[in-house]
Amino acid sequence: MALAISRTSIARYHGFHMNGSSLNRRNPVCVRADAEERIPVVGRAALIEKIAKDAYLTKPQATRAFDTLFKAVQEAVTSGKRVTVLGFGTFESRDRKEKAGRNPRTGESITIPAAKAPAFRASPTFKEKVNGKAAPPKAKPAAPTPAAPKSTAPVTAATSRPAAPASLPAAAAKKTPPSPPKFKK
Repeated sequence: MALAISRTSIARYHGFHMNGSSLNRRNPVCVRADAEERIPVVGRAALIEKIAKDAYLTKPQATRAFDTLFKAVQEAVTSGKRVTVLGFGTFESRDRKEKAGRNPRTGESITIPAAKAPAFRASPTFKEKVNGKAAPPKAKPAAPTPAAPKSTAPVTAATSRPAAPASLPAAAAKKTPPSPPKFKK
């Protein structure tokens, strides 16, 4: 990891002068990671572009869908409801208690009032994807097979023979990929 060490940023912030005598090795040093090691940020425009591409929407349609989704989540959380998206996570509001604090400038004791804060809790599936682990597929319990009714009729050659396969529907026989949905403008 490459680091950029700078005394000038600390000196400028605190109002020191760089004449050699005011800063020495005992003074604080600012350590920053290089720009190439910063985590890239995906913004609103990039998400809208991805939605438009993957859902075969125009950008204005994708923008409306994006804005509507987040507006609905904000309204639900603001009204005290919990929004759960399976495989992604849960949005909710949490109550913060009133607590004592200090004004960092004056050192004076203050009371921080109680408040509600929005919160997000990631689902286990989402956490596993972020950590690079594949979620094990959930096994569905096997449904019990119904017992065939016993008939008292004698078994003959006509009844013991399997039925002839039914003809496939025309749609299943073609096997063409689905076309993208068409939307009205």
